[in-house]
Amino acid sequence: DYTPGEADQLRRDMAAWRKTGRIERHRERLVSRMQAKGIALEFAERVFQQITGFGEYGFPESHAASFALISYADAYLLRHYPSEFICALLNAQPMGFYSPATIIEDGKRRKVAFLPIDVRESDWDCTMDGLAIRMGLRYVKGLGEKNGETIVSARGAAGFTSMEDFSRRTGVSEKALAALAEAGAFD
Repeated sequence: DYTPGEADQLRRDMAAWRKTGRIERHRERLVSRMQAKGIALEFAERVFQQITGFGEYGFPESHAASFALISYADAYLLRHYPSEFICALLNAQPMGFYSPATIIEDGKRRKVAFLPIDVRESDWDCTMDGLAIRMGLRYVKGLGEKNGETIVSARGAAGFTSMEDFSRRTGVSEKALAALAEAGAFD
């Protein structure tokens, strides 16, 4: 039995999800009116708790519209430019949504080609090599960005002629060399 004005205020208070306590002022009114309709007190309290819970994580319509627009753009890019989109996702890690392994597996299902990490070809970030994604040095566990940048800088246009040349010109630690070897970057 909320009036249109009361219902709109409840909606606004639910949308103010970062401002605590705004839903609480509706407790007595909601619970008593549910009881007047024959709803048990225990159930009315549970309904109110669910509404309160939504207020903790729900987000305003403007956020939903923005999220929908981003989702639409992402879907378009994934459909029409899957390699580029997946490359960008890999370079945006860590994102907190999907792990790199999940993104790569999804790419493979979409027939995206992946080229391995290679000290002669890989930059720090993943790059496009034709329609394939060249995995970046960032995916060598334990390498670190400073070492990755050193490798790319030392490589220059001439590349490396041998392991000794690589080791001498980059000066990276044995630990970094072992990490690169383990990742197959010297294959």
